[in-house]
Amino acid sequence: MYNYSNFMSGFGNEEYMMKKYALLFSFFILAGTFSLSAQTDIDPQDQEVIKDNFALNQVVNMYPNPVENYLTVRSKSPITRVQVYSLLGDLVIDVKTNFLRIDLDNLNSGIYMIKIHSNQFFVTKKLIKK
Repeated sequence: MYNYSNFMSGFGNEEYMMKKYALLFSFFILAGTFSLSAQTDIDPQDQEVIKDNFALNQVVNMYPNPVENYLTVRSKSPITRVQVYSLLGDLVIDVKTNFLRIDLDNLNSGIYMIKIHSNQFFVTKKLIKK
């Protein structure tokens, strides 16, 4: 049999540990409560936009991903603009025409975010450049 008292003595005072865990638990409960309340303060008009953005995400295709030189973006909805951002939020490419062949040859290898606009809506996807 293993003696658990030796194991627990390495952690110090058990009462201190219980207080520490209770404080952490309270923090996570409060953080979750504030997070839920922030998410539920949505205007009914904004809910329509969210539904449309979700629908747009389902109909927009981009390939190949990961990309080496040229990216193709296709959608059942008309595309009006494609923007490529670095992970720091800097706009690195802004394309307003020819979405079937977007030249990404001059980008460094890495991860980018691509924002695809369609009329009044947009969808953001992750893009990997080889």
